[in-house]
Amino acid sequence: MDDFIRPPKKIEKKQKKHKNIKEIFIITGIIICLGLGYVAGYMSKKTIVIKEEKTEKNVVLEAYKALSEHWVNATGEDVDFDEAVLKGMVAGLGDPYSSVFTSQEAVDFNQSVSGIYQGIGISYSPVENGILVVKVYDNSPAQKAGVKPGDIITKVDQTHLAGLTDEKIKESIKGEEGTEVSLSVLRKNQTLSFQLKRESLDLSVFYEIRKSKTNSFGYIELSTFGVDTAKQVEKALQYFQDNHIDNLVLDLRDNGGGYLIAAQDILDLFFTSDEVIYQQQEKNDSVKKYKAKTDDYFQFKGYILINQNTASASELTAGALQCQKGFQLVGEKSYGKGTAQTQKVLTDGTVLKYTYAKWLLPNGKSINGKGLTPDVEVAGISTAGITTTQVDQVYKVDCVSAHVISMQKMLKGLGYQVDREDGYFSQATCEALKAFEKDHYLTVNGEYDENDRMMLAAQLLVLIRNHENDQQYHRLMAIIG
Repeated sequence: MDDFIRPPKKIEKKQKKHKNIKEIFIITGIIICLGLGYVAGYMSKKTIVIKEEKTEKNVVLEAYKALSEHWVNATGEDVDFDEAVLKGMVAGLGDPYSSVFTSQEAVDFNQSVSGIYQGIGISYSPVENGILVVKVYDNSPAQKAGVKPGDIITKVDQTHLAGLTDEKIKESIKGEEGTEVSLSVLRKNQTLSFQLKRESLDLSVFYEIRKSKTNSFGYIELSTFGVDTAKQVEKALQYFQDNHIDNLVLDLRDNGGGYLIAAQDILDLFFTSDEVIYQQQEKNDSVKKYKAKTDDYFQFKGYILINQNTASASELTAGALQCQKGFQLVGEKSYGKGTAQTQKVLTDGTVLKYTYAKWLLPNGKSINGKGLTPDVEVAGISTAGITTTQVDQVYKVDCVSAHVISMQKMLKGLGYQVDREDGYFSQATCEALKAFEKDHYLTVNGEYDENDRMMLAAQLLVLIRNHENDQQYHRLMAIIG
């Protein structure tokens, strides 16, 4: 859930980091790691004399020198000392949105933010014998070939997916545009084969004209705020306008943000040049107001679907349209993140991601830590109490555990009859688990293990993403009429 001011420059892969990272980062890292109070004092008192600053540096360098030369690594694991200092510095900030990436991690992260992939167009969850398809994106190679949510991909070309790491699975599925890939798929008790050709996919935007009982409306689903998201949204709005559509639905559920400039460009499509889109405050600067760039704008009666995972740029877009343009928010209170991040590539190729600014809604309100309150509150399928933590033992009747609570809640969410959700593994819980195991071709023994957990979690995701079970969407249809 990160907002970036603008897309970062292309990050080139570099060799393994050199021994010396820039002195300023090492010094600051040790300051935070050791819990020294000098930084706070320096920022709050401008009258500190040069002599005190030198003394501070000497102490920090003394500590760094002592640790780098004499610290004994008794862990038995390889430790990159400078990397540890840098990561410790960032961790010491207590900011969940600041972090350190390797070059490859940064490339992967920025690709996920952009929404642009070269692959087959699915999202998935690992299960015992491969990966279970949770979502198939519209107009993707997977959809064209006939892959469906709930399918289990067991093999990609000659690579069996069971037991592979997520990174290895991604490597198998992704590939250059135009290359062919074969999939072996389990669909219930059938084994199917699919031949696909990978494509370059922009998964950030999906749009179409839909109908409620009496009205047509334009529907736009945004999965992220990427480089070209605003251009695609503009194309969608123009398409709706050309087809005389008056109602617009933006689906921002599970959208964790992206580039702040993308949100700004999308809001430009609804605001005039004399209207404030949002406000922003950087370090030691006054609040700056941002306005639309032109007077060309679209007018719709608007609705926005939000949930607990609507965050960052999504919240800025939804909040601005709610408070200034009268869009109704439908769903659950949003995440509550009102900060933006930027990235700096260090001399060794390491990428430092850190919070750069705070943003506010056009009216000056901050939603950070608070979220947006929907005009019409509709709960989605609850995931409270469900853990994604790996099950590292087998649970049977009479066991008591938080893992059992999670299992009971998932079974109930999927429509199986459980008599309790307090973590006690009752006989009724056992029978419900057996029914699930039978329905999904697992070992039917009524004993809860990691294989059961993975399948339960994956099937719950499929259920949540199925429009037929989407109470928030159904309520919106009733509102549109």
